[in-house]
Amino acid sequence: MRKGYAVYIVTGYRQSKDVRVNNQLSVSFLRSFNVPIIKSFLFAGYTFRKLGKSRESSDVDITHVNLPLVQDFAVPSEFGKTLVSTVHSTWKGEAEAIKREPYMRLNSNEKFMVSFNWFLRIFENRMLERSNKIIAVSEYTKRELLKYYRVKQDKIRVIHNGVDIEKFKPTINKLKAKEVLGLDPEDKTILYVGRLYSRKGLFTLIESMPAVVKKFKKAKLMISGKGLSNELKKLISHAEKLGVEKNIVFTGYFPDEKLPQLYQAADIFAFSTFYENLPFAILEAMSTGLPVVTTNVGGIPEIIEDGVNGFLVEPFNSNQLANRILRFLDNPKEAAVMGLAGRKTIEERFDWRLIVKKVLRVYREALN
Repeated sequence: MRKGYAVYIVTGYRQSKDVRVNNQLSVSFLRSFNVPIIKSFLFAGYTFRKLGKSRESSDVDITHVNLPLVQDFAVPSEFGKTLVSTVHSTWKGEAEAIKREPYMRLNSNEKFMVSFNWFLRIFENRMLERSNKIIAVSEYTKRELLKYYRVKQDKIRVIHNGVDIEKFKPTINKLKAKEVLGLDPEDKTILYVGRLYSRKGLFTLIESMPAVVKKFKKAKLMISGKGLSNELKKLISHAEKLGVEKNIVFTGYFPDEKLPQLYQAADIFAFSTFYENLPFAILEAMSTGLPVVTTNVGGIPEIIEDGVNGFLVEPFNSNQLANRILRFLDNPKEAAVMGLAGRKTIEERFDWRLIVKKVLRVYREALN
């Protein structure tokens, strides 16, 4: 919008309403029933009807969708002049990643996704085929598309996810940031932000805590995010078995407007995922100046250079994870240096203002 373009957003919400924010921004909120598995299909049906009736359809230059969650039939074939898709992950990639996980650890969405992966890929393939240009959020994502899908390489452009560096920025007073959230300023706080899904590797993260607590008895692991059904109970039960339940705080969903405060109050960001294309949470943590410990999977090595602006460990390896967390806790000066290096990486490569320029170039290519 700062570049002078008008934007029309269609998104899910707890009720349906149309809002014209200003001359450049209109938003259609569509009531989204929170029904596991079929939620995205319901939303796609509602979106199809909404766009089909839209008076703005003839004026739309670019229709831009996010995959894999937006089903092919959400966008009428005649809507807009051209179609661009951003691929944040793929159904095939997700299924391959979690096939080693015990079935009972999977939530209902994940079980459906694995069992009916072929069905989900039908709609995913159709959207990819319809797209004039495809934005892959990492080089890893591009390789995944070429390996698993019928996608022409010349349609794909790699543009990493970005972050608002003014919203997510380092604090000048860590102790005050802790006090604002009601944390003990003396406690060492390790933070995770993301969904409580199996592929996020939270069981491994919890398994790293006994070694951390043995040396730093008041250390706290804050897990921020929500999951489905009994996801939280499974994680709490795992923590209880390991005797670290008192050192783990589950915050639930943290409001977006307060999320920067959560990062600022933490000492370390730990992300033990075993499938990821390019996670926003790592970008936000680095932008806030947090030292990051994460896994060397997917597109993450395209952000983190091990030992320079963060640490990379093997997935499922709780010992490595604990050792790197302890390295930061034992060496606060080194942690601060890596945190500053992470912030510099974000400023130079992942600032949204830089990312937008690349997206606009893809829009122009798609229109031509």
